[in-house]
Amino acid sequence: IQAWKENFAGTQDINTFWDIYDPNTTSIWTMVYDESDSNETLHDTIAIVSDFIHQPTMKQIQTDCFAIIHTFDTLEIEGLWIFNGPTPEGLFGINEDTSWYTFHQLGPDATDLVKAAVIDRMIPTDGKVDGKVIKDTKVFS
Repeated sequence: IQAWKENFAGTQDINTFWDIYDPNTTSIWTMVYDESDSNETLHDTIAIVSDFIHQPTMKQIQTDCFAIIHTFDTLEIEGLWIFNGPTPEGLFGINEDTSWYTFHQLGPDATDLVKAAVIDRMIPTDGKVDGKVIKDTKVFS
């Protein structure tokens, strides 16, 4: 994943990811913040994401994953995570705030639907994902 992360940071070329993707060693997950209905301001909602990804314990898994997390105008938080390994258990073990989020696996096979979902979240068109306007994006890499 590390070589792909460096390439993506410079080019945003998702196609190189599919060249190295192996569903036996890598997994792709969506993440949704469960408490979005209690978010009151965009600033506070963005802070939730920042606090989540900047916890000191997150450095333990930084080389083993990649995430892009969007905050929407609706004050919802959604993300896409790519992990070395079959599950996000490493993340759950080091960051207790994961209990505020629901994770769902995409794939594991890289079907056209999975690829489209990944591209929509990583390289959104018109600043939107699933019709929701992105107000902020954080990358954990």
